[in-house]
Amino acid sequence: MRRWNGWIEDRSAPPHVADEARRLLEAEIGPGRPSADARPEDVVAGLAASRIADDAGGRLSLDAVDRIRHARGQSLPDWIALRSGRLGRVPDAVARPPDGAAVRELFAVARERGAGLIPFGGGTSVVGGVSIGQDEDRPVVTVALEALAGLRDLDQRSGLATFGAGTLGPAVETALEPHGLTLGHFPQSWERSTIGGWV
Repeated sequence: MRRWNGWIEDRSAPPHVADEARRLLEAEIGPGRPSADARPEDVVAGLAASRIADDAGGRLSLDAVDRIRHARGQSLPDWIALRSGRLGRVPDAVARPPDGAAVRELFAVARERGAGLIPFGGGTSVVGGVSIGQDEDRPVVTVALEALAGLRDLDQRSGLATFGAGTLGPAVETALEPHGLTLGHFPQSWERSTIGGWV
C-alpha cells in the first residue's frame, strides 16, 4: 500500500542519494534538515467529524484513515499539506462502487444528502482535482475507483479495448500484452494513475 502521505510504498525506503550528490547539495544550499512527517494517528485525532451521519447501507466508508488517504493529490501544495498533517477539508466519506449501477445509486445518495462527489483514481492529481475547495460547505464524498478496474472488452479486429476507469497503467499493459497490443501512453505518473484520470 502506498504510504498515506507520499508516493512510495509504506515499507519502501526512500531512494538513497549518492554521497557525492549529497556533498554537492550541502555545498550549494547547506546541510539538509528533514522535517518530521505528520503521523496519520495525529491527523486522525484532529479530524473534524464527518458531515455524513451513516454509511448509506454500506455504500460509504466513514473511516477516518480512509478519509485522510483520499484528501489530497500529489502536487507540491498537497505534499506540504500531507507531510505537515494540515490537510484542510477532507472528504466526509469514501465510496467504492463496483459497477455502473452502484455509481448511479451513489449519485442518488449524493442528491438525497446534498453531497458533492469527487472521483479519485490513483490520487496522482497535480492540479487539485481530488482536493476539496476550502469554500465548499456541503458534504463531500470521494469516489474511489479501484473497484471499477480491469479490461472489460477487447475487439481484436479494431484493437479497441474498453477498461474500467480505475485501471492503473501497469494493469492496462498487462492486459493488452498477451494480445500483442500496447496503449502506448506512458505519462510520468503511469504506475499510479488510471485510465479515468487520463481521459
